[in-house]
Amino acid sequence: MIRKLIVAAVAALVTAMPVEAKRAILLYTPVQKLVRADAVVVGKVTAIEKESVTATPAPGATEKLSYKVAVIKVETGLVGAANVTHIKVAFIPAAAPAPNVPPGRPIRGGFQPVNLTEGLEGLFYLTKHHSGDFYTISPMLAPTDSKAEDYKAQIAEAKKGAAVLADPVKALKSDKADDRFFAANVLLYKYRAIPENTGEIEIVKVDAAESKLVLKAITEGNWKPDPNVANAPNPYQAFSLLALNDKDGWKYPVVKPGEDFIAKTKEAFVAWLAGHGKDYQINKWIPKKK
Repeated sequence: MIRKLIVAAVAALVTAMPVEAKRAILLYTPVQKLVRADAVVVGKVTAIEKESVTATPAPGATEKLSYKVAVIKVETGLVGAANVTHIKVAFIPAAAPAPNVPPGRPIRGGFQPVNLTEGLEGLFYLTKHHSGDFYTISPMLAPTDSKAEDYKAQIAEAKKGAAVLADPVKALKSDKADDRFFAANVLLYKYRAIPENTGEIEIVKVDAAESKLVLKAITEGNWKPDPNVANAPNPYQAFSLLALNDKDGWKYPVVKPGEDFIAKTKEAFVAWLAGHGKDYQINKWIPKKK
């Protein structure tokens, strides 16, 4: 059942995206990385420890892998790193390039492991290793190098998202509708993100009062955001994350030729909130308790 919900939510997001964006669907925005990480820091790799460590890559795995350990000096802890000055991050060093592959040629088959080097500065999204001894970096949560053109903008977005996670209700009650929707967007991605480095998940209900604030904020967002604005929150995509269905009393509108599907969906969603959805509580994915 959970697998079906995940597929439905992803399918809804793909449908909501323009063709150009679908090609980059796996490239997470700073907010999408933020909500999946156990710790988010701005810092610098100050050392690579000489001794490697061996550990299993995931709970339940039997084969151990060899990791190098980088030490990151924390400049700013955004999530899960309050009062921390240094963090150890284990990674698998990049393999030597194949002799017949020209330098710089991309390798197909997905994201490559993150390779940390001494002196690297950036914005790091870290996952606590299941042993609890160190952190790791998922290839999907690759750090943003300080040399990136939009580095400052990504830090600003991550800081804003971290403030939402620190006090959701305050963010959802902001005076500005745009800020309220930004908060709702962050929280929806948090609710619906599969936790990194975990096994089974279970579904719990978000607090009723918080659910109402999030749902209302979605209706207040700009359902036709400027496609030229990088990482602009999209209310229709946020709505799609809810994965509403017949059991929730939800039905997509029947759109006539020439009508705007997204605009009609917003109208239907507003009407649903006043009727069948007035007591709806959002579903949240969390690691299954052992």
